[in-house]
Amino acid sequence: VYPDEMFQKYGADAFRFWSASEGKLGSNYRFSEARVKGASLFITKLWNIARFISSFPIVTEDFELSALDKMILAQLNDMIKECTSGYDELDVYVSANAIRNFAWNFFADHYVEAVKSRAYNQHGEFDEKLQRGAWYTLHTCVSTILKLLAPICPFATEALWRELYSNESIHLQPFPEEKKECESNLKSLANQFTAFNTAIWKYKKEKNIALSQGIAATVYGPKELGVFEADLKAMHKIKEMRFAQPTEKIKSMAQAIDSDIFVVEESC
Repeated sequence: VYPDEMFQKYGADAFRFWSASEGKLGSNYRFSEARVKGASLFITKLWNIARFISSFPIVTEDFELSALDKMILAQLNDMIKECTSGYDELDVYVSANAIRNFAWNFFADHYVEAVKSRAYNQHGEFDEKLQRGAWYTLHTCVSTILKLLAPICPFATEALWRELYSNESIHLQPFPEEKKECESNLKSLANQFTAFNTAIWKYKKEKNIALSQGIAATVYGPKELGVFEADLKAMHKIKEMRFAQPTEKIKSMAQAIDSDIFVVEESC
């Protein structure tokens, strides 16, 4: 397989990211064009996220972090730690997969979708400091992802860095370090948070409700997720949310969409 054709088709950065994320040290693996295409899609995803947050100001003060922001920043800390460990061992496989898992599977698919309403705050339902907290968190996550990814994808990260943050090359920036102040037990709620979102999206699909449409119902969810109430309610456009187990009587009228998530429609 000659690489030049792949470079022309998907770009050098996609080829580099495929090589880094697929080639674990000491293991043999087959070339897969589909996997190179997948790496290209990841870079496109990152580009689209950067385009989205480019409309929001970079803030460094006068902001307040919500529980959702604190959760993702604690997750970001873990990702920095994992990437640093991989690079220190000269094992880019570890770093590449840590970045992809965080950036695509959690940050883009869940946090960004959840924080959009607060970041735009079109109807003024959120406090201005919490809106600024969303801006701070979005830029902190993206700028950190770009720095961590720069050794593997030097061209795309350089272009995005210069567009968003500085005329000075990303390759001259200090490497990200963990921040003790960002540690939080809220990160333990990440799996419940993503499971809740997935269950609601599945429910909407089954009911032929567009993701942008609201749910005229009462949704019961795990009490632990109550700290994210405002963001979850705005994200899914849920009429009413209750973070508690419903009574047996309510359960008999409700639709169970997960083991501990129930929807009681208005007609009930």
